[in-house]
Amino acid sequence: MIGQVISHYKIIEKLGEGGMGIVYKAHDTKLDRTVALKFLPPHLTKSEEDKQRFIREAKAAAALNHPHICTIHNVDEHNGNQFIVMEYVEGETLRQRSGLSAEALAKAEVRRQRSGKPQPETSLSAGFLAENLELGTVIDYALQIAEALQQAHKKDIVHRDIKPENIMITEDNRIKVMDFGLAKLKGDKNLTKSGSTVGTMSYMSPEQIQGQDVDHRSDIFSFGVVLYEMLTGQTPFRGEHEAAMMYSIVNEEPQPVSKFIPDASSQLEYFLERTLEKDPADRYQSMEDLLSDLKRLKRKSSKKQKVMVGADVPDNTPETGDDQKRRPLSRASMISISIAALVVIVGVASYLLFFIPGTPEYTERVLVVPFENRTGDSSLDPVGRT
Repeated sequence: MIGQVISHYKIIEKLGEGGMGIVYKAHDTKLDRTVALKFLPPHLTKSEEDKQRFIREAKAAAALNHPHICTIHNVDEHNGNQFIVMEYVEGETLRQRSGLSAEALAKAEVRRQRSGKPQPETSLSAGFLAENLELGTVIDYALQIAEALQQAHKKDIVHRDIKPENIMITEDNRIKVMDFGLAKLKGDKNLTKSGSTVGTMSYMSPEQIQGQDVDHRSDIFSFGVVLYEMLTGQTPFRGEHEAAMMYSIVNEEPQPVSKFIPDASSQLEYFLERTLEKDPADRYQSMEDLLSDLKRLKRKSSKKQKVMVGADVPDNTPETGDDQKRRPLSRASMISISIAALVVIVGVASYLLFFIPGTPEYTERVLVVPFENRTGDSSLDPVGRT
């Protein structure tokens, strides 16, 4: 299709392909701008009913206006094939930026083996976070993704396919969540036949993978999977084949993130556990609540990093007694110590002045001097003086 003109869009190059369609970079000859065209696979618009539902949901997604959501310009058709006209985002996917790929992890494992040094089981993933994404960057990305989903959920739109491939990072390091054109309106059934699923299996919620109707809490689960992967370099649920993967998502608990990041805070552990709850009723019930905890986590992480500046304690090793002695004191602790020292100094000074023998005692004294009457009035003469 390269070089062809479809409607008023000239195809420039192919950007990617997956189970949900093929994406091309194109030039809009009417408005003289670069756009992305996503041609849908036949199974998504197989019947007239499916087409109408798709158009309705795409229109709803097109109404989303948010800096972290890829804008949908139009929905069109060519030779019976539906396609979505989207904003063209210059940048790379979260998958590309973070190196969240089998190849990247395999290379990291090879480097570890070649080093010849005995390392704990968690060294690969802990090193992965340090080498590819810093904790502050991960939380910043997570905040932007959550804000995009919050905006969609307010419009009763469920994304259903949150994964690193559908999250773009622009050249100025801003997040753009893609593929809202394939999202689902609240209350509608699945876009495909009853019992089928839409999405990528390793990022699906338990209710989605079982073909049940889903709501915004399914996006919360998928968001948790992406965050877990950004932190550890692997998805929380794994299996060698499709059935094993499905069983893991529905029945198994993920390994605690502290096994991969030794100094992970209890707040981070709790946050991930709550986003990845099997039962939707046990998860965060809204992106507002999730964002509130995520922002609190960001503030605490920033404070911890500031306190650790100049410290000798390695970030990725447990602290010993000597390590704790070298940790810089907080400002509140320093103030408390200063006040206590001042009280001790004042007490010692008071003791030296008033209680130690030999120190000068201060008493009242009366000075008596001779009196002479020079007024000429004898009544003012001193008594007893002649």
